[in-house]
Amino acid sequence: MNPLKRLTYRPEVIKVACWLGLRRLLRKGYYWWARPRHGILRLRIAGIPLQFRVHTSEELRVLESEGGAGGEERVLDLLVSFLGPGDVVYDIGSNVGLYAVLLAKRVGAQGLVVAFEPQEQNYIHLQENLRLNGVENVRSYRQALGDRGGRAELYASEVIGSSSLVQQQPRDAVAEVVDVSTGDDLVAAERLPVPRVVKIDVEGYEYAVLRGLRETLSQRACELVSCEVHPALLPAGVTPGAASSLLKQLGFVRFDSYPRWDGTFHLAAYKGRPTPV
Repeated sequence: MNPLKRLTYRPEVIKVACWLGLRRLLRKGYYWWARPRHGILRLRIAGIPLQFRVHTSEELRVLESEGGAGGEERVLDLLVSFLGPGDVVYDIGSNVGLYAVLLAKRVGAQGLVVAFEPQEQNYIHLQENLRLNGVENVRSYRQALGDRGGRAELYASEVIGSSSLVQQQPRDAVAEVVDVSTGDDLVAAERLPVPRVVKIDVEGYEYAVLRGLRETLSQRACELVSCEVHPALLPAGVTPGAASSLLKQLGFVRFDSYPRWDGTFHLAAYKGRPTPV
C-alpha cells in the first residue's frame, strides 16, 4: 500500500475528519481516487490470493482495512494460523465476505465456512464474491443471530459504514427488517456441524449472539472464539467485559485482546493453549 493511501488510515487523520464532519465526503473522494480498476480489488493475505468486486466507498474501506490497512492483521493472522484443512468456521457478520472467502480457502474443500449476513445488499455482494473466488465450501444464510428468535430492525448508517441490531445515533441511520434466530436453534434446524472457530463482528450485538449460541460454544470441538467488541454500541446494561465473562462459563480459559484506535477491541478466547497449525 502506498504511503498516501496508508496515511488515510491513520487514527489521527480519521479522528480529525470525524470532528470536522467530513468523513462521508472524504470517503467519497477517496473512493474516486483509490477505486480499483474494473471494480475488482485484489488482495493477498497470508499468501492466499483473494479478489472482491467493490461497489461503494464503504466496501472499499472495509476490504482494505481488513486486508491490513486498518490494524486487522493480527486477527487475520490468528485465524489463518489456527485453522487447517477440514476445519469448520462460523463467520457471524460476514459483510461482503472477506473472512468467508479467506477462511474457505484456508480450510479447503474438506472444510466448511458457515456465513451469516442479514443485510440484503451485503448478502448479495457476499454471494458475488464467493462466485468470483470460486469457493464452494461456504454455506451462507441471510440471517441475523441473537438471543431470541423473531424479526428485528437492522440499522444501517452511511456515516459509520456498518449495520447493527443495536439502534444507532447518526441521523442518516435507516432500518431494514430482518429475520433473527438463536445460533443454537439454527444449528439444530440446519444440522450444522460444530465449529472449531467462531468469528463474530456484529457491531454491538455480540453479547446477544454469544448468549444464543451457548450450547454450540460449550461443545469440546469449539476451541476459539474471535469476537470484535464495540463498547460504544453495546445495549444498556451490557458491559465490555460481559462477553469474556460468558465465555468463561462456557469453558474458555485463555483470553487475548487486540485494541484498536476507535475504542473497539478484538477478543480471542481459547478453550486451551493455542495450537496453531
